[in-house]
Amino acid sequence: MKIATKLLGLLIFSSFTILLGGGITWIELSKLAAEIGKIAEEYLPLIQHMTEMQESQLAQGVNFQRAFRFNYRYAESATARNTFSEARAEFNRRDGLVEEAFRKVDNILQRQIQKALSNQQKEYWSDFKSELELYKIMHDRYGNKSEEAFSLLVNNKPEQAEFAAERMEKSAEELKAEMRSLLQRAVTLSQNSANLAKEDQKRTINIVLIAFILIIGATLGFGIFVTRDIVNSLNKAVDIAEEVSAGNLSTKVEITSTDEIGQLLESLKKMTENLNSLIYKVQQSGIQMTSSTTQIAASGKQLEATMTEQLASTNEVTSTAQEIANTSGELVKTMEQLAQLSQITADSASHGQQDLMRMESTMRHLANATSSISAKLGVMNEKANNISSVVTTITKVADQTNLLSLNAAIEAEKAGEYGAGFAVVAREIRRLADQTAVATLEIETMVKE
Repeated sequence: MKIATKLLGLLIFSSFTILLGGGITWIELSKLAAEIGKIAEEYLPLIQHMTEMQESQLAQGVNFQRAFRFNYRYAESATARNTFSEARAEFNRRDGLVEEAFRKVDNILQRQIQKALSNQQKEYWSDFKSELELYKIMHDRYGNKSEEAFSLLVNNKPEQAEFAAERMEKSAEELKAEMRSLLQRAVTLSQNSANLAKEDQKRTINIVLIAFILIIGATLGFGIFVTRDIVNSLNKAVDIAEEVSAGNLSTKVEITSTDEIGQLLESLKKMTENLNSLIYKVQQSGIQMTSSTTQIAASGKQLEATMTEQLASTNEVTSTAQEIANTSGELVKTMEQLAQLSQITADSASHGQQDLMRMESTMRHLANATSSISAKLGVMNEKANNISSVVTTITKVADQTNLLSLNAAIEAEKAGEYGAGFAVVAREIRRLADQTAVATLEIETMVKE
């Protein structure tokens, strides 16, 4: 797996965990928002409208009492009649407000019944609506009795109106009790919803906290795993590179991944193998160069021995030539003496028997000298042949030395900078071999002459 793929996987994993945490947070906050929204949109308006109903109902009771303050003076006092009319009008207005608030509460309860998610919730809201309808019936009865009492007072029947008002007190108390029950139910419902919202809030905080701790832990763990894998691979590559730089080419390179670091390790492995192969070739070339140098040294020693032998033969030839020169000098002297004797013989043919005997002795001496010269010339011929053979041998040795130096130069070239010194030695040996060949050719020419 490539390093870029690992890092991309880490990024994707981190993004996924963040999205997961965000999703969990959003779900829990949605539940909390739903509870708060339910309180704000349903329960608070429900309590508000029921409070308006209770307030209007209490205002009705107050205005009913105002209407009957001047019960027995209604027929005699205009002030009493005006107060009664104002109180009755306010009573009826408040009755309308109660009706309006009732409709609003009834609509809220109807919506809750429709939105109920379970039969238990539906049953709860249905009971609430039934209790509200009971309150409506009681309130209508309270209104009818109030209107009856107002009519008795208007018809100047104060005793009957007083009696009706006393009965109204009991109905008003029952109505107040029912309203308190409804309000208590609504308040309890709101409190339960608020408590549920608090629990949702606590649960949301705990879940979000745990989720983000797990997300951070998982992200850090995965990141440590990925980075540790990369760092370990890099450290392995660095260790191998240090071993190779220190000259240890026997290090085994283990490749455990296919990413860029694995490719680097593969390259290091190939480099180590190539260096080992190159060093082996250099060693083989060194061995061959050593062998060639040994052969060249042996050929040099052979050439030295041959040159020594050639020098000895040359000295011997020189000595023989000197002897021939000396003998030739003696022969010249003898020939001069012979010429003189011949001249003397020609001039003095008559000198006698003694001169003839001297002449015979001189001729014998001349014959002996000639034989000696012939023998010396034979020896010179034999030595010249030996020198020619030696020159031929030296020529072959020089050619072989030249060939060996050429092979050594080729092997040194293969070894590169490691064979530079051998190349210099090979060139010097080849130069000496060439000089030997030239000198041998000159000797051969001289011998032939």
